[in-house]
Amino acid sequence: MRKRVKDDFPSRSSVLSRLFEKWRAPLRTERVGTEDAIGRVLAADVFSLCDHPVFRASRMDGVALKSESFRDGVPDASAWTPGRDYARADTGDDFDDAFDAVVAVEDVEFLAGGGLRFHPETGPVTKGMNVAGKGEKIRLGMRLVERGTRLLAVDLAAIAMGAVSEIEVYRKPTVVFIATGSELVPLGHIPERGQTVNSNSLLAKHILGEMGAEVILHPIVRDDHNLLAAALDEALGRADVVVLGAGTSKGAEDWSHALLAERGELICHGVASAPGKPLAMALVDGKPVINVAGPPIACFYGMDWCARAVLNAFFDLPVPKRHTVKARLAEEIHSGPNFELFVRIRLEKTEDGYIAHPLSHFAGTPVDAIRSEGLYITKLAPEPTEKGDLIEVELMR
Repeated sequence: MRKRVKDDFPSRSSVLSRLFEKWRAPLRTERVGTEDAIGRVLAADVFSLCDHPVFRASRMDGVALKSESFRDGVPDASAWTPGRDYARADTGDDFDDAFDAVVAVEDVEFLAGGGLRFHPETGPVTKGMNVAGKGEKIRLGMRLVERGTRLLAVDLAAIAMGAVSEIEVYRKPTVVFIATGSELVPLGHIPERGQTVNSNSLLAKHILGEMGAEVILHPIVRDDHNLLAAALDEALGRADVVVLGAGTSKGAEDWSHALLAERGELICHGVASAPGKPLAMALVDGKPVINVAGPPIACFYGMDWCARAVLNAFFDLPVPKRHTVKARLAEEIHSGPNFELFVRIRLEKTEDGYIAHPLSHFAGTPVDAIRSEGLYITKLAPEPTEKGDLIEVELMR
């Protein structure tokens, strides 16, 4: 029997290094309204256009009054008149310049005739008490949010507090995803014998969108060289990055990687990690084209580590690290040297911590694998991963 020759694939980091040695993402920016900037990445620091408070404001719900009225202790305020002797001043309110202090509303009883009765234990009232001065919260010119921040709702609120209505962000890169395969049918069709529902386009639409891309889904392309070449040409005319789904393994109709080699500079065909080992990548017309493997879990991993790194380059950002937890293995993980294995993990929480249950992408269902809450990646130089070992699990949900 002929001995099988062991494949010698580059690591994920090596593949990305090769790409970034040859290609640099164009850093393009645009100005957008603050209210429409959720999820965008700031291309420049944002500075406040005003002071907050603009002049001064009450630090609490209370009554603004003259501190001199308390010079000799708590006054008899039963005959006081609103507007002349005091004014209501809720949290954040400015108030008339005649008043210079605020007493908490809890220490005041409002009388029927308009007068007040102060709590007997109301302490000394001094000038400026419970009054926030101009710019105490936010100063004119103060930096509100830093460049490189992927904007959340709280960031937009902070920017709005500084009266900034427009900000400079990095433009979204456009990604065209092309699902390939004569066996694919669109979502909405019940597959018949020899058919598979195209779930990868839905996966790509949202995962690439979450990464900050403007995603265009190309119609399914059958396994035909000319059709795929035409689809690639069309995509390159519209996109900054193209992602091909499937057609990159060793099957009879898996030749999309060969098309990439014909059309451009092949960066890799195969990577030392699985699922998704057949991933190919090339530069075609100066643009990255990533060919992820067809099985949904392999398609996910290809986009997660490769497309994510490419897209983050358009925002001048490193790939973020996920939160992790320590967990003890419920069973051994088998992995070889010089190869990474992506192992989906089902986490079980116990009184003593987490237990990690590895899910095989071979033996388990793809639904269990792709929906599991944890991920463990074995090392190129294998570490012991026996039952009971403590491992670090990335949280995926």
